[in-house]
Amino acid sequence: MNRGINLSSITILLIIFVCSNSYAQKRRYKRPPRGEHKITHYHGGAVNDLRGATKSVFFGVSINAMNYFGDIAPAPKKLSTDIGFTRSGFGLVVGRKFHAHTAIRAGFNIGKITGDDFDTADPAEGTSLGRYQRNLHFENTIKELSLGFEFDLFPNRGGVNSRFPINPYIFVGLAVFSHDPKAVVPDTDLQGNPFPNAGKTVSLRDLGTEGQTLGIDSFPKKYGKIQLAIPIGFGVKFRLIDNFDAHIEFGLRQLFFDYIDDVGGRYPDLGQFDNELTRALTDRGSEPTSTLSDKTRDTNFYNVSTVQASDGVTYNRGPNYQPDGIRGGSKDNDFYLVTSLRFIYYPKSKKVRRGKFR
Repeated sequence: MNRGINLSSITILLIIFVCSNSYAQKRRYKRPPRGEHKITHYHGGAVNDLRGATKSVFFGVSINAMNYFGDIAPAPKKLSTDIGFTRSGFGLVVGRKFHAHTAIRAGFNIGKITGDDFDTADPAEGTSLGRYQRNLHFENTIKELSLGFEFDLFPNRGGVNSRFPINPYIFVGLAVFSHDPKAVVPDTDLQGNPFPNAGKTVSLRDLGTEGQTLGIDSFPKKYGKIQLAIPIGFGVKFRLIDNFDAHIEFGLRQLFFDYIDDVGGRYPDLGQFDNELTRALTDRGSEPTSTLSDKTRDTNFYNVSTVQASDGVTYNRGPNYQPDGIRGGSKDNDFYLVTSLRFIYYPKSKKVRRGKFR
């Protein structure tokens, strides 16, 4: 991952260097001889007295790639993710540039994030063994509306036709999104009885796998399907033909909760549930397969035992399970990354009336 970060940093520095030289050359103009009047003030792109030249609207569509960072990850680190679980999506954006450096924009994105202990955790590594034994997974479709600001590195005072060939930018805003983490139903419950809906996908939020639906103060509250996020990131604009641009953008969504993957707290006592499906999806450590990938687990790295719950019933249990034991417990809230290849169109505006040359 460090190699990727270093390569990105070098690429960004090269882009900034090329753009800086381009911008410097564009600003040069011949100084008039002493005693003569200045013809104009030139600042790269157009004269300053073009009324409304910096104001323009734009529309765009994007192809997105989405990645998730949270409790079901390869390592207990904030920036740990599995590239193999990258999922696609698409987006729309509309905005208005109202300053030489700044634009306001609104966007809509839809895509999926996912994670699986079986594929992201290496049981041969001591730090990953616990997650392999836990055997949880999830899928979550994200529908996001956002509003924010773009800040270009190089100003454009001359309107659409004076766009720079390459222009890095940063952005920040506020987003509201809907989500509903889901998982695949196993073949049997924790007593070995078959589930009639085995292989189907069900909502984890509705089941309350960490006691959210029990109404007990010591358990977390039921999380909402609608949540807020802070989108922040950077991108690079590339001028194409006529009124079209291509943008490459990397944007993190910092969340305000830890359950986008339905994992974040402790195991409840299995006897407190009145639903066999909730019990089975709370502790999946005794399952012989990963139901998301439909692959067989290695019995050298986990074992199945039994536990007598508070209701007096004996259930199968995985090696991680114990009442009030750690199920997730990350100190950081979850977040996700949206990487976008965006195509922008600037509608042609009315011709700006220029002053006479004197």
